[in-house]
Amino acid sequence: HVVLPSLSPSNIRITAAMAANACTFFGTRLSQSLVAPAKSCASGPKQVTTCMAKKKGIRVVITIECTEARKEGLTPSRYTTQKNRKNTPDKLEIMKYNKFLRRRTIHREIK
Repeated sequence: HVVLPSLSPSNIRITAAMAANACTFFGTRLSQSLVAPAKSCASGPKQVTTCMAKKKGIRVVITIECTEARKEGLTPSRYTTQKNRKNTPDKLEIMKYNKFLRRRTIHREIK
């Protein structure tokens, strides 16, 4: 017979990397009492790791506004959307529905 040690919190120690992998896999946080402190090295600077990637790109969020309602002095409808600056460097024009005029009108990028 093989005797296994009991699995009490005092007997379980895991590293911070193992805790991060478990958090990613299970989507939960582990209690800090279970995580062993990281070993510090006297030589070299600390390494900082980031979890999420930064958004890099040429896509921007724009606001488009109804041109016909603006000319008539009525309430213009506005939408927000994204555009690729590389493919469409000039102002964007799209046919969208204006709920105040109750018809489709030309909406042009503002700002």
